[in-house]
Amino acid sequence: MSGVPLGPPALDALYAAELPQKDELCGAFWGALALRAFGVASVDGEPLDQDLVAVAAGTTRSSGDPARWVPPGAAPRGDHRLPLPLAEDDATAGSSAPAVAAAVERLSVGAVSAIPVAGPWSAERVVELLELLEQLGERSVVVANLHTTPLWGSHPDPATLVAVLAGEPVQAAPPDWDVGHFVGLGLLVRGPGGALVLVRDTYRELGNGGYHLQPAGALAAALERGDGAEGGILVFVPSGDAEHLRATLEEHGFELRHWDNGSVPAAAT
Repeated sequence: MSGVPLGPPALDALYAAELPQKDELCGAFWGALALRAFGVASVDGEPLDQDLVAVAAGTTRSSGDPARWVPPGAAPRGDHRLPLPLAEDDATAGSSAPAVAAAVERLSVGAVSAIPVAGPWSAERVVELLELLEQLGERSVVVANLHTTPLWGSHPDPATLVAVLAGEPVQAAPPDWDVGHFVGLGLLVRGPGGALVLVRDTYRELGNGGYHLQPAGALAAALERGDGAEGGILVFVPSGDAEHLRATLEEHGFELRHWDNGSVPAAAT
């Protein structure tokens, strides 16, 4: 087994300090961490945080009880520093992936680029993509926009994970929750018969302090979503690396375009 950590050295400490996400700001949570990991601490005198990215991305909130949108055992977090508008339709609330990408590029004044990878998705293609991103290592922040239902539950039996790596048939652990979501991807772990991906989630109650392992096939299914919306992976890199990475991913047959995850930015409502 081997793996090259993805993300700048500061990312894990920033991630631990920022947990949990604020209500419905999973996309902004990861946009803020990407910026701060690449050294953007403030913009025009304002702290670079989830709220600032959410406003820049036109993130909207849904009406009703926020406890509906958190995983089991987690509590809502409503200490938003900046006001956010309510969505006209709860089904369109949250952050659109293109808007998060644009917000990161704009708030970094072009220093950070967001490369959208829309597929195709299979266990093999997830592994191939992460192997290509290992070449950048600490010069990338990798964020998956997906649906949580195809994911495994975040507290599987360790023996089951070993079986995945060995390529043995296993019973999937049922998912923890049922939402559209943004998570970070931190490491590819390979075995003789399968692969696991280390996920950085947005709540400590998921996995071990937010970290959990997912089979590459489960991650691929979560990116496909199956709920009528689309998923994909945003790769945030220093802009000097963007052109070469785009060319490399296109050469390997990845589709570089934005997708519609069902969320509508405030400016477009």
